[in-house]
Amino acid sequence: MHFVNKLKKRLYSQGFLSLIIHILKYPFLYGKRKSYKKMLTKKDIKERFVTIYEENLWQSKESISGEGSEILYTKPLRDWILKEIPLLNVKVFVDAPCGDFNWMKVIIPKLSIKYIGIDIVPSLINSNKKKYQNDNTYFKIANICEDPLPDCDIIMVRDCLFHLSYEDINKFFKNLDKVNYNYLFTTTHLNRNNNKFSNKNILTGDFRYIDLFSEPFNFDSSNIYSRVDDYIEGSMAPKEMILIQKEFVPKLISLNKN
Repeated sequence: MHFVNKLKKRLYSQGFLSLIIHILKYPFLYGKRKSYKKMLTKKDIKERFVTIYEENLWQSKESISGEGSEILYTKPLRDWILKEIPLLNVKVFVDAPCGDFNWMKVIIPKLSIKYIGIDIVPSLINSNKKKYQNDNTYFKIANICEDPLPDCDIIMVRDCLFHLSYEDINKFFKNLDKVNYNYLFTTTHLNRNNNKFSNKNILTGDFRYIDLFSEPFNFDSSNIYSRVDDYIEGSMAPKEMILIQKEFVPKLISLNKN
């Protein structure tokens, strides 16, 4: 019955074609689903994300950081960054989490900025250092929910909050409030009529759609400085990146009703 309910939910939220593809792929993904569930039983958040990367649980052939970090997928966002970052007079750009730097490696050499990539997975950061670190591009190991973050003009937190529990999102916002920065650049899914969803809590390391303009986040759309679609045509989870000034970023979200 649980499986049937999940299929009904997918049909309602993502359409008939997505449902058919999901049914056809389901038997072949049993091992990955089992590994994913096992990963979520680990008590330490760091161990969960290390397991995700080591076992490629996000299942992209191009990027260990998942489909959202593939070159083709990121074209609208790359175009926006190349155009807007110079106009915003950005000198220091923090990317947290930075993942495997798969798509950023294409545009960072074209920008006159100091780039700092942060991730919780040590092996990933060590690999990035060997491949990409130079006088203007740095990488460091850190948990963005707890460890000190560097001051910057923009901190990009892309495709991350939808993997965190409400409790860890609150830890992140509390930690971020200590940082001297101008803009947060982060992900929200497009909560449209044909893909309507409600925010829910999860275990960190799992995934759900996230709408920053609804409970319990309640970002004010009138305070968004800029926004850019961050998905490719036919995507099952359309989303956007929003640029918001520090003064409009919540320090905590209310968990009373969630």
